[in-house]
Amino acid sequence: MKSLILCAAVCATVFAAPQETGLTASGRAAIEKAVLEVNAQMTRAAEDLDIDRLFSFMLANDRGSIIQSGRLMTTREEALATVKRGFEGVAAIKYRWNRQLVTVISPTTALLVCDGESEIRTVQDPPATIVTPFAQTVLFVLTDGKWKALHAHNSAIRR
Repeated sequence: MKSLILCAAVCATVFAAPQETGLTASGRAAIEKAVLEVNAQMTRAAEDLDIDRLFSFMLANDRGSIIQSGRLMTTREEALATVKRGFEGVAAIKYRWNRQLVTVISPTTALLVCDGESEIRTVQDPPATIVTPFAQTVLFVLTDGKWKALHAHNSAIRR
């Protein structure tokens, strides 16, 4: 029984420690603010239909760059090509965020969990407007002094 209690205490310490290691409340708040600002820049890039600028915030990754509504794109390049193809029929897009919650894991790692909806106006004539609720997670890492997305997971709900 002692070993079970000791194991539980060690596990609790190991899994709780990343959120506290070397971080003050103001340090966590600064990271949260920085991650939210990068997400705002990513949102503006998408709304400007500038997919290359959007992906400038994404790190190279060959082990799962993006998962979008159940589809795994293992590399940044595959994800970029897929997103570009998806935006071909889009005349305009607007994102509305309900919640954006940042969990600071360490001084160099943070997780953004958010939900909202996208409103897309298509290029067809007459244009169609499609509003889609979604939930998203983005793993950010601090690289060369800049917060970059290492992995994103987006789940859309089709109406």
